[in-house]
Amino acid sequence: MLLREYLKLSDSEFRALFRNSPVKRIKRCGFLRNVCIALGNIGDLTDLPALERAASDSEPLIAEHAAWAIEQIWERFRVKRPKIR
Repeated sequence: MLLREYLKLSDSEFRALFRNSPVKRIKRCGFLRNVCIALGNIGDLTDLPALERAASDSEPLIAEHAAWAIEQIWERFRVKRPKIR
């Protein structure tokens, strides 16, 4: 599974996927925050759609870190970010 694909996980999907794993202890919110941080550090332009969806997550911690990751990718690739109206 690609790292960005984890951002699609619902809470129940997260619990099922990590049922017998220590990852379950950090819960979906903590795990997806970490995914966003990783993508901000190593992601590329193909990760932007998934991060943009995550930036609208109802969990503020996930949304905030997704927005941070988006900015990191734009900066790393030195691509002029389109203006949002």
